[in-house]
Amino acid sequence: MQRIPGSVTIDDVARHVGVAKGTVSRVLNNYTDISDATRKRILQAVKELGYQPSATARNLKRGRQDTLGIVIPVGHGSGADPFLAEFIDGIARALDELGLDLLVTTAHSREHMIETLHRLVARRKVDGFIITRTEVNDPRIAFLSEKEFPFVAHGRTSDPSGYAWFDIDNEAAFADGVRHLYSLGHERIGFIGGSLELNFALQRLHGYRQGLEALGVRHDPDLESLQDVSEKGGFAGAEALLSLDKPPTALLCVTDALAIGVVQFCRKYGLKIGSDVTVIGYDGLPVGEYLDPPLTTFSQSAQDAGGRVARKLIDVLDGTDPKSLQALAKAVLIRRASDGAPSMTPDELSKLFRDRLNHQPHSDTKGE
Repeated sequence: MQRIPGSVTIDDVARHVGVAKGTVSRVLNNYTDISDATRKRILQAVKELGYQPSATARNLKRGRQDTLGIVIPVGHGSGADPFLAEFIDGIARALDELGLDLLVTTAHSREHMIETLHRLVARRKVDGFIITRTEVNDPRIAFLSEKEFPFVAHGRTSDPSGYAWFDIDNEAAFADGVRHLYSLGHERIGFIGGSLELNFALQRLHGYRQGLEALGVRHDPDLESLQDVSEKGGFAGAEALLSLDKPPTALLCVTDALAIGVVQFCRKYGLKIGSDVTVIGYDGLPVGEYLDPPLTTFSQSAQDAGGRVARKLIDVLDGTDPKSLQALAKAVLIRRASDGAPSMTPDELSKLFRDRLNHQPHSDTKGE
């Protein structure tokens, strides 16, 4: 059977021979721990199927470590954000297709982050970095750019012109979120966000405000609560906003983790999600579908984002101009049961919440 050049994958070779994909990769990369018999079968299958390793796979042994790196910033509550777990899984899956490895470590401060990057660069532990949770003015990008060390960012900075990145149009998504909630009848719409050092958090706040302005709705700073991007932060944000004399009837959260914290808070005080209080998250994490009620969210597919960023870094390593590897995608609103028309006015919601707060605490559970 004639095959289209490049259409045969390493998975096809592995299935044809009946071995693991990693075994095929090790043979192609000249590792010596595979038996001669298995090696011959794999090389024969490569020839018969017409498998052609990518330029990256052919070049990996030319002074490279076969490893990409990501240093997770454990600040702003990001260590508790399930988005990063899905994102890293997407990276790992994409790299596994090429038989590459992923080095993951953490840093607890800006200084520690730069120290970690400097150490890994100096020791040549990785071939390039994936930068996540980009900041408005990101010292990691400044450091790697100065060192001329390959990297790709998931997210942008205040000046995204000189490097490769993949991002979502955060402003557009949150402006759309405000319009959606307003169309349901909500006029007091709360915003629970994260540190404004994080560029995505700042962009989503801008989108929220732009949405209000476009509708002619007065901006009320009391309806904005900035927290750690974690379930605990969502719990605290819900407490702050729902305790107002005129609370919002809808809460727009910059991550699903924050939205889950809001759900936990409302459950504690017997407030019905989707009727008493509407909640919308952002990330499209799988866990949101299984909440009670299921979470309405803007989906950006963390796994897909991880895979796309990983493949962009491979392109950078293959010599593609980083400035040509910039892509902006749109988030998609997935409606579930956590959003709906308001069932009461802000004054009525305030009275209900104060009554529950004073007389009917349902549990001692706090946001995780």
